[in-house]
Amino acid sequence: MFKRLRTLIIFLAIALGGTAAVVWWLPGFLAGPKVTRMPPGARPTGGPGVEEAALPVPVRTFKVSTIEFTDLLPTMGTVRGQSEAELKFEVNGVVRNIAFREGDLVSEGQVLGELDDKEGRLRVEYAQSKLDTAKAQMSLAQKRLSINEELYRLGAIIRPKLEESQIEVEQAKTQVATAQKEAELAATELAKTVLKAPLEGVMGTREVDVGEYVTPQAVVATLMEVGSVFVELGIIERDIERIRLGQRVKVSVDSLPNTSFEGKIDNLAPLIEGKSRTLTAKVKVENSQGQLLPGMFARAEIAVFEKPNALVVPTSSLKDTDGDGKFESVFVVEEETAKLKPITLGYLTTDYAEISQGLAEGEQVVTEVRGALKDGSKVSLLEAEEAGVQRTEPALGEEGE
Repeated sequence: MFKRLRTLIIFLAIALGGTAAVVWWLPGFLAGPKVTRMPPGARPTGGPGVEEAALPVPVRTFKVSTIEFTDLLPTMGTVRGQSEAELKFEVNGVVRNIAFREGDLVSEGQVLGELDDKEGRLRVEYAQSKLDTAKAQMSLAQKRLSINEELYRLGAIIRPKLEESQIEVEQAKTQVATAQKEAELAATELAKTVLKAPLEGVMGTREVDVGEYVTPQAVVATLMEVGSVFVELGIIERDIERIRLGQRVKVSVDSLPNTSFEGKIDNLAPLIEGKSRTLTAKVKVENSQGQLLPGMFARAEIAVFEKPNALVVPTSSLKDTDGDGKFESVFVVEEETAKLKPITLGYLTTDYAEISQGLAEGEQVVTEVRGALKDGSKVSLLEAEEAGVQRTEPALGEEGE
């Protein structure tokens, strides 16, 4: 009994002591400092013993260097022959033969088609017979004249008889000349039944078939000169101000994926036409091997800006500090410190900008910031990018390649 009572007293004493300890410790715990867990990578702000300015700002930089800077404007168009000739027979007739296929490369003077020439040949034969007759009559007249001249010398005939023979000879010569012209005319008309290529080029779509009756107004086919071609490019209205005569252009076609062609803008249409509101620029391209054919779909890149020794930085490094909508400064890292430098833009593209004033080769401009950056801020370098940028990609080759 006594033992049980003693155990109960000890238990109550321990309970009362624990309660007193909690009552004494809890107010102090609630009044003590709190600990806040920060997200990974975040920097503490405020609080005792922490100075924001003393923490370096992580940045990425780009090393400024002098490069050959070219801005390319991509566009699309169609290959056209330098000159296109509509081929027609010069006389009426029935087509007897077509001697070409669409897409054939033909040489100057090559026979492309023939009409039925039976009637023409008959005209030639008839004219030739008239010529032969006229020549025979002239020969007889000349012989009579020769005899009469001898008789007149001997006094056997009077002078009017001699003059009559002379007139007959002149008439015979005239008849020969006339018959000669008729024979030439008939031969010329016969030659018109044969269609020949007026120049070297590629044959277009054939418009007539064998057995068809044609007139001089009927187009047989179109012949396109391809020694050099034009690539007609559609320039949208917003890019028109960037296009100039003489700008270099690189052209490629899907059928020749590993081949490119060089040309220059040779002509600009004076009007903006079509629902697409585009201006047509004609690029002259040498095509000595005939690889570019009229009608091909072409992809082109126009060199709208070129500068051989340009200081170039990414557009992500440009700053508009006064909020006027114009970039006028960049941050430059010097001795682990960011310094705001004023610059003058020379040329601006979507990805890169050419700097005409304010920077020197070798300087490190800030392209990416992880935090708040201001003039004089300490920085830590995450990555330094070298000037591997080449806006000439894909590079334009040398002229004449």
